[in-house]
Amino acid sequence: MQYRPDIDGLRAVAVIPVVFYHAGLAGFSGGFVGVDVFFVISGYLITRIIHDEMLQGRFSILSFYERRARRILPALLAVLAASFVAGWVWLGPADYDAMARAAGAVLLFVSNVWFWQNSGGYFDGSTDYLPLLHTWSLAVEEQFYILFPLLLLVLVRLGQRTTLGVTLTLVVASLALAAWATPRMPSASFYLLPTRVWELGVGALLALGLAPTAAPRWLREAVAGLGLAAIVYAVTAYDGATAFPGLAALPPVLGAAALIWAGGAGGSLAGQALSWRPVVFVGLLSYSLYLWHWPVMAFARNWLMALDLPFGWQLGTIALSLALAWASWRLIERPFRTGRGRSLSPGPIFALSGAGMAALGAAALAVVLTGGAEQRYSPEQRALLASLNHADDIRACRGARPVEALCTFGDGQGVGGRWLLWGDSHAEAVLPAVETLAREAGASLDFASDAACAPLPGVVRSDRDPGQRTRCLGFNDRLARHAQTGGYDTVILHARWPLYVEGVRQDGHGAAPIVLARSGTDVFAAGPSDNANIAGTSLSALATRLTEAGLKVVLVGPVPELPWDLGTHLKAAVLHSRPLPDPPAAAPVHDRQARTRALLMDVAEASGATWIPLAPHLCTDTCHTHDGLAAFYRDDNHLSPTGATRLALPALRTGWPSSAMRTGQ
Repeated sequence: MQYRPDIDGLRAVAVIPVVFYHAGLAGFSGGFVGVDVFFVISGYLITRIIHDEMLQGRFSILSFYERRARRILPALLAVLAASFVAGWVWLGPADYDAMARAAGAVLLFVSNVWFWQNSGGYFDGSTDYLPLLHTWSLAVEEQFYILFPLLLLVLVRLGQRTTLGVTLTLVVASLALAAWATPRMPSASFYLLPTRVWELGVGALLALGLAPTAAPRWLREAVAGLGLAAIVYAVTAYDGATAFPGLAALPPVLGAAALIWAGGAGGSLAGQALSWRPVVFVGLLSYSLYLWHWPVMAFARNWLMALDLPFGWQLGTIALSLALAWASWRLIERPFRTGRGRSLSPGPIFALSGAGMAALGAAALAVVLTGGAEQRYSPEQRALLASLNHADDIRACRGARPVEALCTFGDGQGVGGRWLLWGDSHAEAVLPAVETLAREAGASLDFASDAACAPLPGVVRSDRDPGQRTRCLGFNDRLARHAQTGGYDTVILHARWPLYVEGVRQDGHGAAPIVLARSGTDVFAAGPSDNANIAGTSLSALATRLTEAGLKVVLVGPVPELPWDLGTHLKAAVLHSRPLPDPPAAAPVHDRQARTRALLMDVAEASGATWIPLAPHLCTDTCHTHDGLAAFYRDDNHLSPTGATRLALPALRTGWPSSAMRTGQ
């Protein structure tokens, strides 16, 4: 295949927005779409090379994987090795353990699956601290490289029309799946191959000759100009709230395809710009730059204990990433592809690759077996850091599960009754306390929770995308019916109530307000002014419906929200010897909860439910956040397991219905 400098230039167009987006530079809120441009380039080049070789009868699977090993593994293994060294210095035991597990997934080319299962979601802010998160896209490409050549070997024997037809069918099916899955299961749709393969497939279709190989100058200029504009639009107009990939991925994908096609059909002004030597040079560095930039920025965030990098750090991490990328390209990539390493036969290449992967796999296993190399810290420090983590059995129960598959805790015999704990992520945080109470009462406890989805049947959040609204609405409707028919005698409702009532986070933190609306409403409110009325009406109807059905209903009051992230500050104190802020004053907490407290008390009084406030037990003059061996919060609003049992459990014991401390007391 003839070398095309415009494609290397297109790599620069892909990688620069990604790097700037990950650094947090203004104006690149949709820079993540650069990965989609990479997918199209990869699909085109790989298909073009192997399809030509197949037609010429000289394709070899062994040779193909040898070229892939030369291209991908040396720089990748260097980045993994450097990450292990940096993690030893800057990561606590739990984070180092997680990084090692992710590294194992990287070595098996399944890190996209690992991050789908363990990261929450790509746009969840906490993922910005994960040093190997960016390897998900490499896993997608590797899975494509494993499967597609085998498929193409079969299709080539069936002829060009069949090859094009089957590939086009796969592209359309994958795009349709992505459009369907993105609003319903956004994390799976983002990370996994079935909803991404169409992007590589678009490049493959170009390589297989779906589009004409020549065109008039005016058409090439128009298509290339529109393609570049589509990529720029996505880079500047999209952000983390964009439902992605789905149909939103069409502009960058088709834009990349348009530029590749125009360059192969005779060229264009855009192609000439992409062929400019400085742009091509950045494109040549693009693989190493992609590999190095994310760990650099993630470790910077871990050092600063801050999600948002200050402007100076943004520029510094970009500069360091470029320097490491150049060194990696010059000293690692080029020697294995065009230098001395090129003379190595496939046998030594595979042997060296296997040895490097085995060594790093052993390092990952050692880190996992030592609990994240916890011996680096004193027992007191380890206990403090460990108190920030959830138990695995609770973490495995996250999400809107079917009612027949709810997790059960408490006493398995259930001689003391059957309880249901229902709420958002705050219900998950308070679960250790409720489980202890259930065991003491001899009750079995079912747990139903979905993040950012309060137990308010018939209510949606108009600030969320349609798929999330539908999921939450359906989840709550199912739970409302199941609570009555599932054989329970007690239903416990808990959520981050002030967030839904007030519509803003503590001290106004956060971007868009939380706006509630009744389901079926055609026009959603622009702000949260009616939130309290909507939440109160829904909660009162639910509590009344359940108490009239003979169930005990317990409304657990809100957890105090902190003005700063305790987990971050405690990590900084342990890992970097930084001082902790003063304990938060109680008065702002009680002011923040005043309207919510009145609403919950009114609902309890009207429905006959029991109301148990938590704030008076967690905040006296100041709010209790930690002691010498344990953190009571995971962040600025979720209780840690220790906080749940040390602070919330006594409050629940005091106010539980059997203690005769009924509504309003």
